[in-house]
Amino acid sequence: MKTQMAAAALVAACGFAHADILGFEDFDGGAINLSGTANVFDYGAGGGSGGDVFGRVGNVQTGGPGMPFDMADDSVAGVSGSPFPGDSLGLAGQNTSNFFGMNDMDGNIDGAGGSLNNAVWSFNIGGGTISDITIDIAALGDFEASSSDGFLIEAQVDGGGYAAIFQGITDENLFHTYRPFDDGTTFSDDDPLVLLIDGFATGTILDKSDATTGDFDSFTSTLFAGVAGSSVDIRISWAGTPSGSEPMGMDNITINGTPVPAPAGAAILGLGGLVAMRRRR
Repeated sequence: MKTQMAAAALVAACGFAHADILGFEDFDGGAINLSGTANVFDYGAGGGSGGDVFGRVGNVQTGGPGMPFDMADDSVAGVSGSPFPGDSLGLAGQNTSNFFGMNDMDGNIDGAGGSLNNAVWSFNIGGGTISDITIDIAALGDFEASSSDGFLIEAQVDGGGYAAIFQGITDENLFHTYRPFDDGTTFSDDDPLVLLIDGFATGTILDKSDATTGDFDSFTSTLFAGVAGSSVDIRISWAGTPSGSEPMGMDNITINGTPVPAPAGAAILGLGGLVAMRRRR
């Protein structure tokens, strides 16, 4: 019994079967297991310019790549360049870190040699088992259902085919007052984006960043819960004709799950099994 308990203690010390981050991208240099990207460019360097963007954006005052004026809350700090007291539009304020932004995507964004319509992040999860995929999402503006304004975020495991995990669609029956800007004022408008998760309506209206933390709201998909694989691809695309006053953003792509045990830990598991067999004999 003492021998078996010692083997079990060794196994526990190796940290088996615990939830972990299998893949992560925060657009701030803290990526985990990110193996590659496609059509991901910085604003001003292939990901858009002026009022158009489909790429990585950030507060210029903190060293970020910048962002369009319509995407920035410049009411206190010059997030897009210079302070603009009384600013009544903007997805991201002075406390928001870098993220992936979409705004006024009218075909003028050509970082890949043509109009960008999707971007992909690929993660090497090393055979781990997924528990969920969490992404921070924000949107603000008067979107149009007639032109199907919105976005689609999809995932696939081991190249098995993409499936929708998050989708933003226009609801023209709603009127929404968004969170306060950095200066404390608020903005209200018709036709916000509402969120679907794993193909199901949630009743959630997408909002701007929190002025205090700078964070977007986090949402979780369990569509791939229990699926094991070597790689996960996350793809985002836009739909319709979102104008310059209809910014959207995504941040902190997180793939949670259980990693494959390390080789040393697997060997200890095998040792524990041999010990148990010998005890039974």
